Amino acid sequence: MFKIIIISFLVSSFYILSETPADERNKYKKDDINAMDGGDLCPKEFSKKYLHHMVLIDTTSPLSGPQKDLIKRLVLSDEYLKTMKPIDKLTIMRLYDVAPAANRPVFSKCRPRSGDRGSPYQIDHHDRLFENITEVAGPYKKLFVKGVNDAIDFIADPLTTNPNESTKISGSPIMGQLKEIARLPDLDFTNNSGYETRRLTIVSDLAQNTERLPFYELCPNKKACPSWKKFKENRKYRLWAKKALPKFDSSIDVDIIFLNSNFDKQLDKGVLDFWFEFLEDAGIDYNSIDFDDETSYSSGS
Repeated sequence: MFKIIIISFLVSSFYILSETPADERNKYKKDDINAMDGGDLCPKEFSKKYLHHMVLIDTTSPLSGPQKDLIKRLVLSDEYLKTMKPIDKLTIMRLYDVAPAANRPVFSKCRPRSGDRGSPYQIDHHDRLFENITEVAGPYKKLFVKGVNDAIDFIADPLTTNPNESTKISGSPIMGQLKEIARLPDLDFTNNSGYETRRLTIVSDLAQNTERLPFYELCPNKKACPSWKKFKENRKYRLWAKKALPKFDSSIDVDIIFLNSNFDKQLDKGVLDFWFEFLEDAGIDYNSIDFDDETSYSSGS
């Protein structure tokens, strides 16, 4: 089932993700961005960083076709990509059989100008006197939008596994991956990364499944899961729980799409409560955490 989507998913919120208005930003041309040889489409030289949206998709349980479609429609739709402001950054990570510290993004690029005359942002429009529409629209369509769609296809492919035995793991280390996202500078999402706004989207059933915290054993069937408070205060796990916390801060917005049909269909096992407490302890403001559940979008729910 869908494992973990922490996601910035409400369409209305996409229009206000970062503070600096789009049309107050530099109008970078194709030659000004890293568009060659798999570049990140970010400006070659710039000092201002606006929004970084990190999307973590847990596929430790393979995604079904409808789940893949849900990700595309709610998280990474073409409409959302259009409403992203130029130079905002989008990173897509997959949680699967790779050790969290060794995991790398499937996609991580800045949103270039689109060249779309219908865009609400004047900065997107090409300069008819000095720019070719194809040169402006090319990186957006062929490298950014296509790159996102290719990433979704790659993530949803159940045959895509980790070929490196030295980094191969089993289980679902959600906590571990969140910690690495918070601390590894090359992922560009630390508290010191310099962005005006950061947004974390997680797509998952939130069933942490590791040796120290195996949800499938601790709360099988209808049994409620332990609270984060109870778990972290257990003498057996106290030091491990402290070490497991990522170091975020209150400037991050977190949205969770809880793919609950796999593990907590009736929302009565305390899974969401556990993760809300965990994220608060990690530095996230409680009021900055939103969620939706998978079954809200299924027939008969």
